[in-house]
Formats: sequence, C-alpha cells, structure tokens
Amino acid sequence: MLKKNGWMKATLQVLVLLLVSWGIVVNVRKSAVQLASQREELESRAAALRESAQQIADTSERNHSLEQASALELTAKNFWRANPLGLLAAGVIYALGMLPGSLFWRQCLAALDQPTHLLTTMWAYFYGNLGKYFPGKAMVIILRVAALNRLGIKKTATSITIFMETLTMMSVGGAVAAVCLILLNLDWRLTLLSMGLLLATFIPTYPPILRYLIPRLQRGVEPQALSAWTARIHGKLFVRGWLLHSLTWLAFGLSLIVVLYSLPIANFENVGLAATLLSGLGACALAVVLGFASMIPGGAGVREAVLSTVLTPIVGPAAALCGAIWLRIVWLATELIVVGFLFLLRRFSPTYPAADLTNYPAADLTNVT
Repeated sequence: MLKKNGWMKATLQVLVLLLVSWGIVVNVRKSAVQLASQREELESRAAALRESAQQIADTSERNHSLEQASALELTAKNFWRANPLGLLAAGVIYALGMLPGSLFWRQCLAALDQPTHLLTTMWAYFYGNLGKYFPGKAMVIILRVAALNRLGIKKTATSITIFMETLTMMSVGGAVAAVCLILLNLDWRLTLLSMGLLLATFIPTYPPILRYLIPRLQRGVEPQALSAWTARIHGKLFVRGWLLHSLTWLAFGLSLIVVLYSLPIANFENVGLAATLLSGLGACALAVVLGFASMIPGGAGVREAVLSTVLTPIVGPAAALCGAIWLRIVWLATELIVVGFLFLLRRFSPTYPAADLTNYPAADLTNVT
C-alpha cells in the first residue's frame, strides 16, 4: 500500500509539473506572436514609406523619406532588443518585491495558529505562484497545499490564508493604480476600472467582513476552530498586509520602469521623472490586477493590452509593447530561478524540517480538519 501511494504521489507531482509547464509555454508563445506582429507592422510601414518615396520628384525630400524608411527597417530588426543588465536588474527587483507578500502570507498562517517555518513557507509561496499559469488559478492552492503538507498545516487554513493574502495584494494594487491614474489623468475609464477593482478586492479582506465570510465559505471545519481563527483576524494584520504589499507594488512598478529604460527605442526625453514613476506604477498595478480578475492563465494578453494602453503616451507604442512582453519574460524567468534556488536550498538545508510542529499547542493543530 505504501509503495502504491508513493507511486501515485510521484505520478501526481509529474502531472502537475507538466500542466504548469504547459501553461508557461502557452504564455511564452503568445508573447512571441505579439513580437512578430509588431515587427511585421514596422516592416510594412517601412515598405510603404520606401514605395511612396519613389514617387517624390524632389531629390532631397526623396532621400529624407528613404532615410526614414531605412530607420524604420532598422527599428523593425532591433526594436525588441533590450540591455541584458537592465533586464537582470529588473528581475532582481521583482524577486525582492515578492518577498513582502510571502512574509505577509506567513503572518496570516501564524494568525491561524499554523506552523510557519520560514524556508518552507517561502518555498510554498514562490512554488505555488507558478500555478497562476494554469487555467482557473486553482493550481496555486493545490501547489501550496502540497508544499505545506509536511508541516501538518491544515488544508482549510492554507486556502483561507491564500484568499487573504491574494485579495489584499490585489486591493493594494487597485489602490495604487487608481491613485496613479488619477494623477496622470490619462483616461477616466481606466481610473474607474481600477477603483472598481479596488472595491471588489478590498471589501472581502476588511476584517469584520472577512470574519463574517469565513464560516460561511468553509465547510467541514469545527465551529470552535473557525471561531478561534476568525477571532485572530484583526485590524493590525490588515494594516501590515497593506504596508507590506505597498512595498511589493513599488518594486513591481520599478521593475517595469527598469525594463523600459533597458529598451533603446524607449524615448523619455519629454517625460518627467514623476510621470515616469506614476505611469510605471499605475500601468503595472492595473495590468496585474486586471489580469488576475480575468482568470486567464498568467493574465496572458490582458497584461500586455493594459500596459501598452497606459505606456504608449509615455514611451511610444513599440516600446510599450516590447516593455510589456519583456516584463512577462523577465518575471517568468525570475520566478523559475527563485523556485529552483529555494528547491536546492531546502533540499540541502540542515534546518529544513520533516515536520515543524514545535511551539504550537496540540489543541490548535488537532481541532481543524
């Protein structure tokens, strides 16, 4: 029986890995298609300009048009290229930006009297984050539950804390997007959209409402255990979540800005520092939150559309699209690298527990299914 269970567990892990890999490949292919489409558009414009130049009688004007066509052809060839050091810096900033979220999730687990071994919870957070590339977002919960299983953490507690952390992150993102877009005054519809997303994600995470919702959303859990959990969801935890995720969104926005600065075609000559920061933060926050709300794996297509819309007035259409696609590639590569690093770290760490149940009263761990 033990051998059979071990075989089934290994098969399930391989299946999950294949499904997540499939989601990642789909997202990368969509990005490649968008780049190819942008290149074709630039090449078409260059060909049209070169053809029209042949009809110009004036030599100087014709040469000027031909120079413009040559410049467009060169842009079509190299427009997507970015400075590797800039992309590396953007990846480091993104990885640092995910740390506050993982720490807040750990605090949520602690609030529900669950073991919170630092390395394990960080591994579960980053590893589970790859589940967003699978349809429906449920894979995030599956991966994190599996990663925390060795600590004896209850599946229900994991699900509740994922709900708390994710919606807190999205509500802070909605607030960041709304403030930035109001100050930029780009499009009132985008501002209203971000404010609507803020309300939709803020309301369920407000402590009194969350304490009301949890017993009604969770079935099969003893009322006494749920009462103990909900009593520990208080305003201080709520405030810490907003402060920590404010750092997350600041890092995410800076990561996008660094990606844009790494693109030679991005033109910041007529853009002030304040407008650059607001557009980077607002575009990134709105794109990620709307991508999450769309339930499309990884927000594929949604993020790129939002980023292009907000960033085009700042850096131009080609740079906006390239920045959106490079951002996806950089973030995906960073997630994979961090997950690989944490996998090796926990595998060879002498402090990585088989089960870390110390300092947690037995009653707190046995009354919850």
